[in-house]
Amino acid sequence: MNQSQPPFSDPIDEMSRGYTAAQILMTANRLGVFPALGKGRLTAGELAEQLEADRRGLAILCDALTALGLLRKEEDTYRNSELALEYLLPDSPNPKIAILKHGAKLYERWGHLYDTVKTGRPAPQEALSPGLAQDETDFARAMADVARSSAAQTAEAIPLPGARSMLDVGGGPGLYAIEFARRNPDLRVTILDNAKTLEIARANVEHAGFSDRISFHPGDVIEDDPGEGYDFILLSNLIHSYSDAVNRHILHKCARALAPGGRLCVKDFLLNPDRTSPPWAAVFAVNMLVNTEGGNCYTREEIRSWMEDAGLAWEGGRDVAVNSGLVMGRKE
Repeated sequence: MNQSQPPFSDPIDEMSRGYTAAQILMTANRLGVFPALGKGRLTAGELAEQLEADRRGLAILCDALTALGLLRKEEDTYRNSELALEYLLPDSPNPKIAILKHGAKLYERWGHLYDTVKTGRPAPQEALSPGLAQDETDFARAMADVARSSAAQTAEAIPLPGARSMLDVGGGPGLYAIEFARRNPDLRVTILDNAKTLEIARANVEHAGFSDRISFHPGDVIEDDPGEGYDFILLSNLIHSYSDAVNRHILHKCARALAPGGRLCVKDFLLNPDRTSPPWAAVFAVNMLVNTEGGNCYTREEIRSWMEDAGLAWEGGRDVAVNSGLVMGRKE
């Protein structure tokens, strides 16, 4: 924030009001404030007319966005800050528009956290505003916003000498498949995901120029046959959506799909054994509580038990990308 003093007097006040900045940002993103400004300047009245919103509401919102460092105000006009230009336009170097819309949906679900903790059931679908309804393609675009940097870091951290075939389970928009293909010229990659999501993956793969080495398998790893004979299988940011029992089932299927000597990598937001750290993973587990029937964040030790139960030899792991870790197993 562009303020010389903290906005609130103590840590509890700051924590309890953490939603305010988030909602200001996500509301501006949903309204289209940043693309409307582009690289120019507009008054609150001009913005309100363009966005079909209330002038007073836009003026107060834009002043708050200025206080947060997302806009710059000169006299009665507003323009995007360097931060907004970096992340909040469709042609930004690192666009975050889709993941912020996804975050707005999560925000409404988090409003039902009290009921979820009382009942053990996720927030109902009808809790969402109609304008925040998402299909698989919307979710894939949001995940692409997250994966742009982490996919490259993950592929860089896992050399695959001699590997010819890879399965990317729940590969979403295809960015991980692209980065592994980029670094391994002899590797052919299959992305397993639902048909709608694979439409986004196919477009990304074609744009990256890897259509000859990346193929698409519509399906669900829980219910469908993933194929067999893979030298490498990746489960990236998948296990947190499911319960312990479902994840054991998934790893058994992946173990059967590996070729002898093949390796399985699980990448996710991993908890330490005490389950209270790192803070990101502990808080993300709450996100899974309000959004899924059985999702959670897991420890390396839990994943090791799944791998060994599936007949895989544990190969250890390491931290990778932002807030993530990976663990490896090998089919002997």
